[in-house]
This record gives sequence, C-alpha cells and structure tokens, in this order.
Amino acid sequence: MPGRPHRRARRAGPLALGAAVAVLLGPVAAGHSGDVANDAGLQWNLDRIGAEAAWDTATGAGTTIAVVDSGVALEHEDLADQLVEGVACQATDGDPGRCRGSPADQDGHGTHVAGVAAAVTGNQLGIAGVAPGARIMPVKVLFRACDTCQSTGEADDVAAAVRWAAEHGADVINLSLGSTASAVFGPGFADAVRDAWALGAIPVVAAGNDYVLTADLGDAPAVVVSATDRDDGAPGYSNGVGEARWAVAAPGGDGSDTPASCSQQGEPRGILSTFWSSADPRSAYACLSGTSMAAPHVSGALAVLRSAGLSAEDAVQRLLDTAVDLGEAGPDRIFGAGRVDLAAAVAGVAVPASPTTDAPPEAELPGPGPEAAPPRADVGGDEVPVPLAALAAALALATAAGSVIAARRR
Repeated sequence: MPGRPHRRARRAGPLALGAAVAVLLGPVAAGHSGDVANDAGLQWNLDRIGAEAAWDTATGAGTTIAVVDSGVALEHEDLADQLVEGVACQATDGDPGRCRGSPADQDGHGTHVAGVAAAVTGNQLGIAGVAPGARIMPVKVLFRACDTCQSTGEADDVAAAVRWAAEHGADVINLSLGSTASAVFGPGFADAVRDAWALGAIPVVAAGNDYVLTADLGDAPAVVVSATDRDDGAPGYSNGVGEARWAVAAPGGDGSDTPASCSQQGEPRGILSTFWSSADPRSAYACLSGTSMAAPHVSGALAVLRSAGLSAEDAVQRLLDTAVDLGEAGPDRIFGAGRVDLAAAVAGVAVPASPTTDAPPEAELPGPGPEAAPPRADVGGDEVPVPLAALAAALALATAAGSVIAARRR
C-alpha cells in the first residue's frame, strides 16, 4: 500500500481531563511456582480471556508490541528483559525521522499498559502479561511539563510515532491515548495507521472514555477496543466502538478499586499491572481501569496469534471470529464483535517451527465492522490507580488544552 501525504490534525478546543491521581508504592511477589502471579484472582482479566490456556500454543515469542504512550519504566523488574529499542517523539511535525531521545516513563500510564500487554511471566515477581513471550518497543509521545501535570502530547507526534514503530519492526502498535476531540485523530493519524498496516503492523486503538475521547478512524485498518468489567458488562466510563471496521471488547475494570481490594489479600475490580513512580521506578504496581487497559489485552492477543504463524490479516479476523458475543446477536456499537477469547482464538491453530512476523500480503481486509445501533448514554470514570501497599500522594492533574493527546485516567 503506497504511503500517503501527512496532513496536520485540526486544532480542537480545551477539555478538562482529570481530578486526583493516587500513586502507589511497593512490589508484588508471586505466591506460587506457576506462570501467573494470580493469587486470589488478582489477574482476573487473564482468566477472563483464557490467556494462560493459550500459552500452551503460543506466547507471542518473536513478535514486538510498540507501546505508543508516556514511555515505559526501563528498569522495571517485570519489563526490563522484554524491551527492545525505543524512542521519544516530540516536536516532530509528523516526521518519524525527527523522533529521538529516551522513552523512559515519568508518568506511569505507559508502564501500566506495557505490563498488561507483555510483562514477564514465571519470574516469581509481580504480574504476567497477555503475551509474555513478546517484546515491548517503548515509543514516548506523552510528556509532563511539571511534577503535578498530566502527561500530554501532540497529534502530529503520535502519527510520527506510529510510523516510526512500524518502520522499526513492530508487529502490533498499541495506542491507549485520549484527546481533546476526535478531530485530533483526523486524517493525519488515519493515514499513519494505514501506512503502519501496509508495513505489517496491526494498530490497536482504545475506544476512549466518557463519550468524548473517541478515536474517529472511519474505515482505517485498526482494531478499536472498548472495555468490560469483571462481569463482562460495559463499565459506565467506556465509549462504545461505534462504526469502526474492526472492533472488540476486553477487560478494563470498573474503576471501583480501593487500597484493600487492590492487594494480595483483595479482589481487584480494575486491572493490576506494572507502574512507575519516582520513589519506586523498578517495582511499583497499580490497579487502573479504563479503555487504556482494555487495548493492551487485544495487542497482546494479536501478538500471540502472530507468533502462532498467522498473518496480520488472519490474526485480526481470527480474533473477531472467536470473540464472545456480549450484546445483541452479532456485532454491535458497544462491544464490536464481542469480548476477546484468546484461548478460543488459538485453539486448533497449527504453530509453525518458527514464528512469522512477515508483512501481510495485499489482500482483502477482514470483514466489515459492527452494524449501526443506538449509542450508549451512560458515562463514567477513567483509569484509577490504587495502591497495593501504601498510598504515597494524591497528584492534582492539570487541565489539558489545545490539540493534545493525554493519558486517560481519573
């Protein structure tokens, strides 16, 4: 597919994004000798999508997931061994050749997303990712202007990051991002998504929270992801998938965690994953809820399918075909094809002697997205980090303004 000229995203009006964020400290130790740190149902999300059962077939080995976000904690105990070369994209004006610098996280959001997708398993520490055999490519597009500011970035830099990741070998590109308006995800971003697909990468985009931050991608080749809670319901904060060509749902939590529930003696309602804090950059963890958490479940699942020998096109179609229908019969505007079932997706797949990461052939794209249905009216919260051991502080989030992308959290 030939490249397309980059067009600068339109400017959008301001939007207040947040209130307080609780930062956690403290390591999480696996309590048994198995692969999953899943004591007391801490990683209910992995159980829900059948991740551990799928690992008997494939784990994502030989694939790379780009996490386009606030960066990744480069020395984190559950992520350091998973990392490949990354980069920071800032002031690029849409040119991936201008991406440079360290992708180290100074926020926590990107670190959390990376852990959901591909944290190490079997190391007796912390958590397991959906694709524990995959590598993580950190691409930083969200930056903090001050210690108490929300990380933000520019739409042009996100487009540059998508292209950079695809050009550097990413098999899946995770975009758990928010924006001040869907106009930020306009033609320039959609063109970058098309270019990434043409290079063999599968873009995965969070549907957004609170019916404001929806990614308006039209017919672009990206998998749009809405969130589900522990009961396979639609949490109040989650946007539906709308009319995206390819759409599914995945665990995102319901945002109701407390320090007691998000602990090794508790029962998290959100998603437990790796985290970054200035006080503990190597071993922090948190429970967050949001479509930002749902998207990396899908990115990890697609990496597993790619490592099982499926082309990008076939991996997407397989994920859609095996999803658990949660709404009205057939695809809908809330859950798309349904909640991801990775165990069902890999069932019967004949794994080749070595993983394939070849670019997909020029062929008909997977089938159309969901049929039109009335949009949802309920709205709610964003990612809510909750401490596992102790709350360190509550940070006031700044109001985002202008054409920006921002990590989604309450």
